[in-house]
Amino acid sequence: MRYSVIASKYVKALLIVGQKLNKIEKYGEFLSFVKNIYESFATFFNNPIVKPEQKTLVIKQAFEEVFKESPGEAFLNFINIVFENKREKFIPQMQALYKYAAIDIENKILVNVKTAVKLSDQEIKVINDFVEKYVGKTPVIEETIDESLIAGAVIEFAGKMIDVSIKGRMDKIAKEVFFLRKG
Repeated sequence: MRYSVIASKYVKALLIVGQKLNKIEKYGEFLSFVKNIYESFATFFNNPIVKPEQKTLVIKQAFEEVFKESPGEAFLNFINIVFENKREKFIPQMQALYKYAAIDIENKILVNVKTAVKLSDQEIKVINDFVEKYVGKTPVIEETIDESLIAGAVIEFAGKMIDVSIKGRMDKIAKEVFFLRKG
């Protein structure tokens, strides 16, 4: 997915506010919630007849219903500005960008781990320790289950990919055999 410059500017602004108020992580959760509401009721939120204040009020009420609290004036102002400027279609992009930008601003690194089965706590600790030692940043692990790997894992971070899966080894052997037969 290509991210728009518009979405990135809104994300940058929200990150600045989140940092000042020490709510970077909370705003990430809030933005994810807003994205889900937006996608569920896109017809309402994309309706030009509905005023921005009404859209913001719906978001606020949804927050109070689910979280039993208001997201706060700063976050509601942000959402209202998004609606006033008719940028609601960028909310899904904002949420995705915010997630990655927040990880970066907190000096962390995203680590994508694909495994055939769910990792144990010990395995997660080993990966955390390895990545932290390798790049000097705190890892944020996103685990994906891919049964086609058979066993092992594929770990991606900082532009590197480490494939220690059975499927990866079998693919490597198959390429070598094919190369030998061809040669």
